[in-house]
Amino acid sequence: MSHHVLDAAGVTTPAVVVEKLHDAERASTACASAMVAGGGMEREVLLALDCADLCSAAARVLGRRAADRAVAETAAAAALRACEASAAACGAHADHHEHCRLHAETTTETAAVLREHLGI
Repeated sequence: MSHHVLDAAGVTTPAVVVEKLHDAERASTACASAMVAGGGMEREVLLALDCADLCSAAARVLGRRAADRAVAETAAAAALRACEASAAACGAHADHHEHCRLHAETTTETAAVLREHLGI
């Protein structure tokens, strides 16, 4: 029997998790684009792109009924880790770059929702 992975933990609605993942994907992509245009910050660009890709994938997996709950939880955990890493890297530049500030805030919020969803 399949279960909807978003029924699992304490998040009120499934839409909250998926919407936050989409927010993080957009913020990560925008920040990566701005960093590329500005030059430098290669590590931060790569972390932001990883975050965007993993949040996009997790949103798709979590937005449907999961045939295997462990797969869905792994997708959420990967997105959580990417959000945390990217938020930390861009947060270090938040005082100098508005795109980094917005990205760090969004990915931090998304990480909190994912932690709640995963029950950690």
